Amino acid sequence: MDTLNKYREIVRQVIDDHIAFAGENSRFQFVPILDEVNDRYVLMMQGRQGHKWVHTCILHLEIIDGKVWIQHDGTDYGIANELVRAGIPKEKVVLGFKSPEIRELTEFAAA
Repeated sequence: MDTLNKYREIVRQVIDDHIAFAGENSRFQFVPILDEVNDRYVLMMQGRQGHKWVHTCILHLEIIDGKVWIQHDGTDYGIANELVRAGIPKEKVVLGFKSPEIRELTEFAAA
């Protein structure tokens, strides 16, 4: 399997794992948006909390130039290390939601 398809598979699995972790008992619906043509992957959460409608992005990942960019991470613990544990090297994970100056100080790819 080539690297791009491997990264796609890992990203899909990580999103599936988050949906499964939320479980069927959640009052919210978790909606994956998987665009493999443009390599954009989003996990949305929606549902009612009392009278309020909740609709928010949990994860937004993109594969750009052979690297997995984390554009938004709304998890409690951070998705980057989960991607690494699944097989994506740290130098191929970009914390896109951080400024370029801060990314240079992390153990992940700067860009």
